Amino acid sequence: KEQYMIAFMVMGISCFVLRQLDGKWWWALLAGGFVSWAPLFKETGTTAIGAMGLFILVQPLLKHRTWKQTGIDILLLLAGVVIAIGPFYIWIIGWNVQIALPYQFFWQILIPAKGNSGSLGGSYISGARQLRSFSEQLPIVMRYYGLLILPIALALGSIITRIVRMITAAVSKEKREIKIYDRFVLLFAFWWMLDIAFVWISPRSYEQYYLPLNASAAMLGGYVIAIYTDKFNSAAYKMKWVVVGFAGLVLMIILSWHVFFGISKSSLDGYLQKYHEISTRRLAIRRHSGGKYSFEVVGEYIRDNSDPNDKIFVWGWYPGIYVVAQRLAPTSWPFTSEMHTKTPQRFANDIKGLLAELEADRPKYIVDSRKRHFPSNRPPLELWPVTGNGLLPNDERIIAQFEAEYTKVLRERIDDAEAGRFEAMKPFREFVSKNYDPVQSFGMHILFVLKSSSAD
Repeated sequence: KEQYMIAFMVMGISCFVLRQLDGKWWWALLAGGFVSWAPLFKETGTTAIGAMGLFILVQPLLKHRTWKQTGIDILLLLAGVVIAIGPFYIWIIGWNVQIALPYQFFWQILIPAKGNSGSLGGSYISGARQLRSFSEQLPIVMRYYGLLILPIALALGSIITRIVRMITAAVSKEKREIKIYDRFVLLFAFWWMLDIAFVWISPRSYEQYYLPLNASAAMLGGYVIAIYTDKFNSAAYKMKWVVVGFAGLVLMIILSWHVFFGISKSSLDGYLQKYHEISTRRLAIRRHSGGKYSFEVVGEYIRDNSDPNDKIFVWGWYPGIYVVAQRLAPTSWPFTSEMHTKTPQRFANDIKGLLAELEADRPKYIVDSRKRHFPSNRPPLELWPVTGNGLLPNDERIIAQFEAEYTKVLRERIDDAEAGRFEAMKPFREFVSKNYDPVQSFGMHILFVLKSSSAD
């Protein structure tokens, strides 16, 4: 998701800069359209929108644009947003499509609905701090910052250089030529600082969350490169600048060397990422399943044993199963990784809504991915519990005994909330055991097929 989001942010910001350089009016339309799409892939794409908004508002104050020009720019940007996003609203509302409206997440993150609170009983941001405190997240984020020392150094170097040049120009008696690229440091700095700050929002500091700040840092870091290029081109004696450039290139290689050759453990939880171990694991998979991962195997089984119009549902976070199977889900959300972070009440409401959709259009296959989600120390919330002897027998007495004992274990070893989530899953487990038969296991994935009586 971050890859597509970054592409649209870069294109939007670039079009915006071209408009600010007295470009045609349609550059602003394109800028608004591109940046409006970025958050559709990932909510953190709003950093580019925020940076553009802050930058455009201060331009008349800095005498770079008139108030009239600023007003026109804002209207053109909004028009681009409407043109790019408007068709989604028409489609979703006009055809009653059961998916979230674009930017609906913005209000859900900041203002949780009454009676349907967000993660852990509050907004996403407050819930994140309950899942992982600031003191717990601080060393993780700082390790990532350390690994990204090159883009961060380039970004900070550009900001410091711009400040020094402004101070020098203010105290110097000689009038220094103002470069056209000087004023865009503010735009890229806004964007980069928002990217730097947004990595703190989620309690899950996955590697991909740090990709966006590399894009904004690269564009901001272009400022020192531009200054160097001007110095080199205008210098009568260029050898000095050749040496400086070569030294800078060597420094960049040193600061990025570890990314390619020196990282052996993840900053998040320390798991090994050595090439040898990856190769060994891949070899083991190849020996047992022809070089395919279990999600690919179960996806191919579904594709080979169903019709294109058949529906499937995957419990957990394995969207790749849908891709391989080439089958759609009958539900408004086809997979989730949030089951362990919601309050039992919110989780029970979600399960109720999900079951209503599954009852209305029962999928031919249901896959229990049994994937461990954040926090990773929680056992998977299964659709059909697995014991040491295999699947739990479909016997009411045995099920009742198991659920009572397992709830007690969860309450003692984890917390009351996790026990409550297991209890909230009971209607889902009953729906599966009543209407589906186990097919087989594909690695950790368990496949269930709709009973013929239930299909009728």
